Amino acid sequence: MEAARLSEPPDWLERIVLVAIPPAAREGVAGDLWETYCSPRQYAAEALRTVPFVIASQVRRNLNLPAILLQAALIFIFLGGTATLLLLPALLLRGAYQEVARPCPQRAIREAILMSSGVMALLLLIMAIWFPLAGRPGLDHFTWLNLFLLGLLLSPLLCLFRAGLILQGDRCTPACPDELKKEELTRGYRDFQHALLVRNLLEASALTAAAIAGVFFAWNVLLVGLFLLAALYLFVDAVPRAFPAEEDFVSLRARYQQDLTRQKQLRRFLCWLWFSPVLMALHTRLMAEHVLQAERPITAMLDCVAAVILCFLAAALTSEYGGRIQENIGLLDRVREKISPA
Repeated sequence: MEAARLSEPPDWLERIVLVAIPPAAREGVAGDLWETYCSPRQYAAEALRTVPFVIASQVRRNLNLPAILLQAALIFIFLGGTATLLLLPALLLRGAYQEVARPCPQRAIREAILMSSGVMALLLLIMAIWFPLAGRPGLDHFTWLNLFLLGLLLSPLLCLFRAGLILQGDRCTPACPDELKKEELTRGYRDFQHALLVRNLLEASALTAAAIAGVFFAWNVLLVGLFLLAALYLFVDAVPRAFPAEEDFVSLRARYQQDLTRQKQLRRFLCWLWFSPVLMALHTRLMAEHVLQAERPITAMLDCVAAVILCFLAAALTSEYGGRIQENIGLLDRVREKISPA
């Protein structure tokens, strides 16, 4: 018993290594490290040599360049170049450490509570530094207290939003048997492609209409161009493609999984794109001369709160949808072909 215990890494060291390994590769890499264990020093050194390459591999595998560039542009517009350079690695690592399934409901609700209360308290602190109470009409202690309580009331609203996403995801997650006939897999793949075609056409039309409206509302030219390019891509993607009727079960399943992965990447970009006009409008209001001169500090603070909430909503939508797609990919990976009896 003692010899078996000495042949295993210490629990605290193993937990640290498990946290450092991206979830998608955690089981395989941790198993390899555990099998080659000789001593804590050897285990730690082997992990230090292996884990950075695993992280780099997962960053490359999950890289969504259009979404990353769009998020980096929004960060640059709001916070400047230094913040963009500091947060860009965090965006890349977030993709590498994304979960292989939908977010845990308890964790999602906890994040909503922490975000709504913590960020509001931080914004109140920042605004108190920028706009001193002395000599500012309408900025007495009672006003600040009301704003703080308003921030706390955001928690139940955001929790309801996350709970709604979780319940909607539960309804959309299909039950997948362990075995499927090739004809059943083909039918499911055809249904997916048909639903995708309809969705692409509708969303491409909506993006085109939004770009036209953006011209009249004097949107940024680059933003209008992004909407038009995204619409064009969706129109092209909606063109019917030849269905691989002659492929075997494994190849057909792999193609299905590739299309699901592509949709996950595309929807993440489109979600942030839809939120971009509102975020840009909020930035324009914040940069207005009367706000910078602190004549309307309450308006500036509420605009900051609105921008943070919008970013939280976009992140929650992409996380829930991406987790659901990843769950479907995992279910497909476990499906085996059902052979009909002769």
